[in-house]
Amino acid sequence: MVCCFFAFIVVFLLFPLYYAVRYLWELLPVDNLSKKAVFITGCDSGFGRTLAIKCAGSGMYVFAGCLTEQGAKSIEADAALLEGTVITVMIDVTKDDSVKKAADFVKKRLTPGISLWAVVNNAGIFATYGPDDWCSVEDYKRALNVNTFGIIRVSQAFKALLKQSKGRIISVTSVAGRVSLPYAGPYSVGKFASEAYMDCIRLELKPFGVTCCILEPGIFKTGLIDRDAMKQRIDGVWNKLTEEQREDYGVAFKDSFATHWSDLFNDLSSEHVEYVVDSYYHAITARFPRYRYRCGWDALLFFIPITYFPTEIVDLAMKYFFEPKVKPDAVENERCK
Repeated sequence: MVCCFFAFIVVFLLFPLYYAVRYLWELLPVDNLSKKAVFITGCDSGFGRTLAIKCAGSGMYVFAGCLTEQGAKSIEADAALLEGTVITVMIDVTKDDSVKKAADFVKKRLTPGISLWAVVNNAGIFATYGPDDWCSVEDYKRALNVNTFGIIRVSQAFKALLKQSKGRIISVTSVAGRVSLPYAGPYSVGKFASEAYMDCIRLELKPFGVTCCILEPGIFKTGLIDRDAMKQRIDGVWNKLTEEQREDYGVAFKDSFATHWSDLFNDLSSEHVEYVVDSYYHAITARFPRYRYRCGWDALLFFIPITYFPTEIVDLAMKYFFEPKVKPDAVENERCK
């Protein structure tokens, strides 16, 4: 009994002490930001664009990876008056040649005294939702090609430069990489795979002095959860189904699913995109960055904590929040027999 009490006291004291010390050491910045370059994917809009502007505003040398010419021109215009430098790089993370060209371009543009300090894997998609019955293998490939293989391609292409600078790789995954979201199979599978990859290379690159960090955002108000865009994605998947598949689920289920998911994601989403951008920035500029950043109150208070609960409880919670109110026609018809 005495031993248990002593252990409780030790734990009770050590946890606050650990977090107090961690808070202090995380305040320590890296030196000479103006001598450091960062390469960021997905800078056409959203988190990547905002992060690129923030880094350049701090005097950093920023290579902003963009998929479209329009996105590149837009960020160049916004960055014209900033203290740092923004150079746009056209890149499609789903194509090996494009990633290699981007890496070669960055290597050639690094001037003496400027080293590539960080690579930020920010590009990602949420292209398909619906039951697994609605998804093809191609849907899974499409999601993984961006969200997982994109991270792998970029990390491998820039790894040699980061070993020279003893820099860092920072990749965004999602809370969906910690707990699977029903009706989002391709997205969750890709995010879990990305987490696994980052966990592997974090250990492998540590002897080289390269740090690997993961961001696990909750739900934020970005173009990914625009109501019209979500409806269009669901309608697009529905229109590809066979007549038999549509009969199994029914239009009422499809409409209920579209409405429920749109309402749920928009109700849960945070407008504070700075939570994600500031986490990125800390991972880039802190002398002692975290290995994992949980971004958003939904991530901190629900999605991450629930991963420690028994599977039965997790399933009940996921069903409560994510399951449409209308059952598939095939299920309702079976009940009526």
